[in-house]
Amino acid sequence: MPIFCEVVKDSRMKNGGRKMILKLLIGVIVIYLLFRLFRKGFPQMGGKAGPEEIRTAAAGEDLVEDPLCHTYVPIGDACRTQIDGKTVYFCSQKCLEQYKSELKR
Repeated sequence: MPIFCEVVKDSRMKNGGRKMILKLLIGVIVIYLLFRLFRKGFPQMGGKAGPEEIRTAAAGEDLVEDPLCHTYVPIGDACRTQIDGKTVYFCSQKCLEQYKSELKR
């Protein structure tokens, strides 16, 4: 009879192990879904911006190319400066300053 008792205990341990793995799997799925929910709800934490947060050029607004990084920017949002009598547009103040420092060299 001791062999039968060991077999019964062993099968119970297997079922208990399966239940534990199932609980762990469900817990991981719940944590993942909560992570996705919070990330989507808080774009500043790395989530994707919603349609109202995406800035696009207004209809008919011209795009200008940054001569340093070659990014196209709506003319209304571009940083601008005069170089040799020409207006030059940049995507950011950082690109403008870097371009000016490269011209001085």
